[in-house]
Amino acid sequence: MADEPGADVTVPGESATPRRLARLALLVSAGVLAGYLALGQLIAILPVSWMMPLLGNAIVQSAVLLLGSVRDALGSWNMVLAVAATGLALTALRSGERGRRPAAAVTGVAVVGLVLSVVTSATLVFAAHDAAGVWVPFAPAVPFSTVGDAPDETVTYATVDGQPIQADLYLPAPGPAPAPLVVSIHGGAFVAGSRGTDAYTTWLADNGYAVLDVDYRLSGATEHRWDTADADVACALTWAAANAQRYNWDLRRIATFGESAGGNLAVNVANKINASALRPSCGSAEELPEVRAAVALYPAVDLTASGTETALGVDAARQYLGGTPEQYPERYTATSSAPHVSAASPPTLLIQGSSDHLVRAEHTAAYAAALETAGVPQRYVELPYVEHAFGTTELDTGARVTRELTRTWLAEYLP
Repeated sequence: MADEPGADVTVPGESATPRRLARLALLVSAGVLAGYLALGQLIAILPVSWMMPLLGNAIVQSAVLLLGSVRDALGSWNMVLAVAATGLALTALRSGERGRRPAAAVTGVAVVGLVLSVVTSATLVFAAHDAAGVWVPFAPAVPFSTVGDAPDETVTYATVDGQPIQADLYLPAPGPAPAPLVVSIHGGAFVAGSRGTDAYTTWLADNGYAVLDVDYRLSGATEHRWDTADADVACALTWAAANAQRYNWDLRRIATFGESAGGNLAVNVANKINASALRPSCGSAEELPEVRAAVALYPAVDLTASGTETALGVDAARQYLGGTPEQYPERYTATSSAPHVSAASPPTLLIQGSSDHLVRAEHTAAYAAALETAGVPQRYVELPYVEHAFGTTELDTGARVTRELTRTWLAEYLP
């Protein structure tokens, strides 16, 4: 009787083991890719509120954030991986009668991952066009690739309590007029992170903006820097004021720019300086130049909420503020952003991912509403299916959109 199509055929004297191992390797590879794609896209699509019970566990929340970061960093390449996973699964399905059920299951999961990847990617492409007026059909060009050059100079802008605090300078090409200055503030939940080249530092310099990328003293188990972090950034601004002539900076055109915890500091420093309510950790308040614009990405603007909703948020808030909102309500009020909004607050651009599992989008939207109520020019842009910390070093869709929105915002408010 002739062999049926697709049946395993063993040549006399030849072992079927290598073929079975090859089929198993195909199936395992397809299963890993399909599982990542389906789970990663499902987490992006599900409302964050549905995930809140799970985010109370630090291990689960860390895994969700890591998976989201990988998904965002791969960007459009998720569709390529989904096609590859589907192809591998179908190959394993056709290669023999044995193991057809697992192969069929993996194929089904891979197809689900492919469909969800197409839906989320297409939705983000149209959202990017609606927000920034640019089409970003495929990004990043190379996954996990970093962009930007090393800084032009590193300076120690202050030594406070015996601790030197440094900043990097990214300088534009010399021009006939003084350059506007953007103070860039890194994230890291107030307990980690440092200054460093990202998707915006070199790009801003190439577009004519001087960039002062600052460090500030970080918190820990015994050092709670809730009352010094913004003062350190203000200290950097007094250094900038003292050195403006040397670097040809225009102190009438200053903006702050920050991500996550740095986004909190970007808006808080701007609000407090403009309201004459911030004392720097070096220099004097009289030396502080007014901040004309602020840009904040996924900013932790409501620390009472962020510090109680998730496991990692609770841990970071307790290190930064020294305890819970019940223990130190005045500290949480002092470091949240809405209480510092005034008519003097600068025009503020807020960019947020809808699938942020650390800083929830609703809190950033509420801060935008507080600015609007106060009559402060603001724009809130929410990117669908995007996790926390998008576009830090990779030129993904979030970073491309942020560049375009920032270009327009600074052109309007730092004329």
